[in-house]
Amino acid sequence: MAGVIMQLTLEDVKDYLGIDYEDPQVIRNIERKIKVADKMLTGALGENYPQEDERVQEIALMIIEDLYYNRGINDKVSNNVRRLFNSMMLQIKLDMKSEY
Repeated sequence: MAGVIMQLTLEDVKDYLGIDYEDPQVIRNIERKIKVADKMLTGALGENYPQEDERVQEIALMIIEDLYYNRGINDKVSNNVRRLFNSMMLQIKLDMKSEY
């Protein structure tokens, strides 16, 4: 599997989410969210997105957190977070294009 799954561990995600316990359902949910974040980044940035880039990892964590805590469709994410997310994605895309 590509990307984020190689860079983010279950412990990294649990720390980010503030989860300090092990529960099989929680672990399955987190692992599923990691895979979805990877697919979203692959779709947005391409197969060879820079996995080691801290911005990519932060975006992945933001995606995972949003998916984990906001399982329904809602408007809980602030406009500032959305702008930050979009800005980081655009920066990474531009960085990737300049490498070719």
